[in-house]
Amino acid sequence: MKIITWNCNGKFQESFKEIIKENADIYVIQECGNPSESKSDDYRQFASNYFWVGANKHRGLGIFARDEVNMELVDLDDEGLRYFIPVKVNDDFNLLGIWTNPDMEGTKVVHYPKEVTKYYEEHKDSGFFNEDMIMCGDFNCDVRLVNKTHGKNVYEMMDKLSEVGLVDVYHYLNDEIQGEESKSTFFMNRKLEKPFHLDHVFASPDKIKDLEIPEPEYWMNFSDHVPIIFEI
Repeated sequence: MKIITWNCNGKFQESFKEIIKENADIYVIQECGNPSESKSDDYRQFASNYFWVGANKHRGLGIFARDEVNMELVDLDDEGLRYFIPVKVNDDFNLLGIWTNPDMEGTKVVHYPKEVTKYYEEHKDSGFFNEDMIMCGDFNCDVRLVNKTHGKNVYEMMDKLSEVGLVDVYHYLNDEIQGEESKSTFFMNRKLEKPFHLDHVFASPDKIKDLEIPEPEYWMNFSDHVPIIFEI
């Protein structure tokens, strides 16, 4: 099964035609519009099997799948956190789509990793978090961001997820450490000289067969993020 996570930077009713060229089974998309309120017939047709959450119709978090993929929404209270979509796929594994975007006045980037940690702490005893699950999306987490406290919060998040056997798959497969990635997923103002690694996939070490972060030049035509493409 092929899965893609991508922050599309809005206007997904247009750029989805680019990402589907990758021919994935599931797309976890951040900053996408609500298909049910879109005027695009093509976008609504693409979104025949999906879940979406958002504060407004233009930018939210969506999980889109082929019609033959069975997705069931798992009933977990978000406890005021946003945006998270927990689903069970083909009655086989759990998938958690993520776009950390706190809804609190004055919230700073330093707190973004805490959103994932809080969600884990709220639901770690629910059975949803386990070694067969996959978490992916725009975590807005890079140990180089803001200050040392942000980095500390990133490592805290990683330690918590390791309790159920989950690792940051890119770093595991490439034997790279946080903050020294050879491939970036985000480029500030779409400038290649301002790279960060904000997007992540967490799974057990043997869950992901292959993971690719494509070269950014092409994708900068559509977003300030590049997709992460992986297979299980």
